[in-house]
Amino acid sequence: MKRRHFLQTAATGISTLLAASAFSQTKTPVEKLLHISLSQYCLSTFYNREGIDFMSRLNLLRDFGADSIEPSVGSADWLETFCPKFIDHGLEVRSIYVGGNLHDENVAQKEIDRIVKITETGRKYGVVLVVYNPELKHGKNDAELKIQYKNTDKLGEKVKALGAKLLFHYHTSEMEFGGREFHSMLCNTNPEFFGMCLEQLWSFRGCGHSQQALFDHLKLYQDRIFEVHLRQTVNHILCESFEDGDMDNVKLAAELRKLKTPPHLLIEQSPVDPETPKTISADESIRRSITYVRHVFSF
Repeated sequence: MKRRHFLQTAATGISTLLAASAFSQTKTPVEKLLHISLSQYCLSTFYNREGIDFMSRLNLLRDFGADSIEPSVGSADWLETFCPKFIDHGLEVRSIYVGGNLHDENVAQKEIDRIVKITETGRKYGVVLVVYNPELKHGKNDAELKIQYKNTDKLGEKVKALGAKLLFHYHTSEMEFGGREFHSMLCNTNPEFFGMCLEQLWSFRGCGHSQQALFDHLKLYQDRIFEVHLRQTVNHILCESFEDGDMDNVKLAAELRKLKTPPHLLIEQSPVDPETPKTISADESIRRSITYVRHVFSF
């Protein structure tokens, strides 16, 4: 199931918080300081293929090494129901993932109000990052892109006023036509209100399996990156755990350490390619991914 469809079913303090939890260079062992989050999408896709409700595994995630969960949120009521359950199991909720249509003026204000309400609720549970993915529409024209980035700034300003940061999330569709939607969202918005969630997989896959594109995106927008979604492929197929593969994770970790604000690291590995192997359990997939990230990204 694609994440856009999955959604249908299912600040000042930000820099300080992230800097204290990610790549801080101190005498304390860095591996222990590294804060690792899991996406709800990752958990659901792995456990669903075994017929397991991921909520029944919350008691194990801390043992695997997870520090927090990024839920995919459609409403404030959902957060009110599930955030306490995550927190009761020792899992923070520093970030949330939302989608919404901001390119159509007929619905944009309603979408802004909805996401603001979600953010208000999220702040009660410690949310500081709101990862926003524009609603999919192939080939948005220039007028639609202008409406979208203007409304994104409007939303971002409201999110900032609540003490959080709005971030841009993207898939392959934003890379179409020379990446015009991807670049318009970052070239025409105010960095004060709108940051970036670097999508390892979609920068790579969306540009024809290009590592050059991935690292160019990082270089171009390095000052706006507050979160990184980690996903790996082997021979262009999503693998069972986040590991060595087509993309150079060691280089990625080294480049991320150079950023002014240490980014929030989130594992989004998911077995959604038909060819993805199934040789280990969901528990083992998640445990291996966390162990790998804590090792490689702590250097």
